[in-house]
Amino acid sequence: MISEYILQKLDNPPKKSINLVVKVDSKKLNFISMVIDGHGRIALPRTRSGKKGILDFLTSPDCLDDLLQILNDIKENYDPSLEIVGELGDNWLEAVT
Repeated sequence: MISEYILQKLDNPPKKSINLVVKVDSKKLNFISMVIDGHGRIALPRTRSGKKGILDFLTSPDCLDDLLQILNDIKENYDPSLEIVGELGDNWLEAVT
């Protein structure tokens, strides 16, 4: 049987996606993208600029805390230059350019 909690979540899906723009060391960009992608599809990574080290992470509001926890761990243990530079949200014109 499906629990009431899960049924309520299915009846009320998130209305907005979260699209974080993150700046990292360009030499570590691919590794960071793979780490996020390998965590059970918490977020979908996309490279905006390989030379500048800019990534997008598209996630749902339900997964945001997990994504931020992973990004904080990467910053502390692997790439201290990592910073979240913006959140594009539903601005798809900005998100695809």
